Amino acid sequence: MSTNRVLDGIKVFELTQVISGSYSGMLLGDLGADVIKAERPGTGEFYRSQAMKNEAGISLVYPNYNRNKKSITVDISSAEGTALCKELIKDCDIFIENYRSGSLAKKGLGYEDLKKINPGLIMVSITGFGQDGPYARKPAYDMIVSAMSGFMSVNGPEGEPTKSGPAVSDFLSGIYGAFGALAALYHRANTGEGQFIDVSMLDCSVSILDAFLAQYQFTGIVPKGTGNRRNNYAPVNSFKSADGYVYLSTSTEEQWTHLANAMGQPELLTDERFNGRAVRKAHEEEIEAIVTSWTTQHTTKDLIVILEKADVPCAPINNIKDIMEDPQILYRETIQSFDYPGLGQYPTVPFVPRFSTIDTAFERAPELGEHNEEVYMGKLGLSREQYDELLDKKVI
Repeated sequence: MSTNRVLDGIKVFELTQVISGSYSGMLLGDLGADVIKAERPGTGEFYRSQAMKNEAGISLVYPNYNRNKKSITVDISSAEGTALCKELIKDCDIFIENYRSGSLAKKGLGYEDLKKINPGLIMVSITGFGQDGPYARKPAYDMIVSAMSGFMSVNGPEGEPTKSGPAVSDFLSGIYGAFGALAALYHRANTGEGQFIDVSMLDCSVSILDAFLAQYQFTGIVPKGTGNRRNNYAPVNSFKSADGYVYLSTSTEEQWTHLANAMGQPELLTDERFNGRAVRKAHEEEIEAIVTSWTTQHTTKDLIVILEKADVPCAPINNIKDIMEDPQILYRETIQSFDYPGLGQYPTVPFVPRFSTIDTAFERAPELGEHNEEVYMGKLGLSREQYDELLDKKVI
């Protein structure tokens, strides 16, 4: 069957591990790029070797960030391993790495060296803090970046800085990395010029601080966590139901009117404590107690029916099981599965944007070194003897 994938013919080489760089390469693979991921011989990258595993020792995490790729093994600490990487990079369009700033340059795999052998190369380098500045050599993890970026300070209840569940800075930097690579491909098509793309996880996290920066700049007030509430509206929060939780929001006077009537308490509309948005916010604890006394008398399902009929914005607070069984998710096939060796049907979310005529790929993540022979003998033209020698020396 013919396909129409926008990155067909684009070659990507990855020296990545964990999430950020792996996710970036995966997105390009979704769009049809030929992605080769290089991993450590024997163990593979961190998420293949160290993440949660099943009883057979297969990583439950690695397949999620590495679909639509080919896996090879190479020891980049050896001169021969570095030379193999250079041979592959010489013929690729995009090189993605997420090693600590400067570490690959010491091995001759920095951009200045690589553009000499591939002037049109687009190199995406994802680090915790960028290529320069006082933090450039610091190691980084998502939770560290979350703390340093200010994200934790505005997340969670007041006085209880809270990290997010998913690794936000990792995913953001992966998305920005892929987005930057696409922009660089367009630029190269027009100019012939390659590009070095410096992606900082810290920068990425700061980029989603909403209007908090402006709020502080123009009011002098340092934004803080509000939990599930909102700064200027009430009641907006999660409320306990008879069998779970429901989230509801009254950001307008009309929605507040609808809620009071839905609860069968129209007298609240003339209560001076709740007369106007600012007044309701000032009496937030009282109004939340009233709403809670009502929500706990109903199941979540019944509350959704009542609130939606009354035109009050609301939602059940779903857990992971709920979302995997949600009618909208099922209808749109938001979660799909591929068959992964040793695990069976592996659920994940394919490329999210849906195109009218463009196709996307959805092939399982590779096993460690699954494509060694195809790449080293097929692409690089190594003989069987040369290939076996590299195996014996544990270079691959």
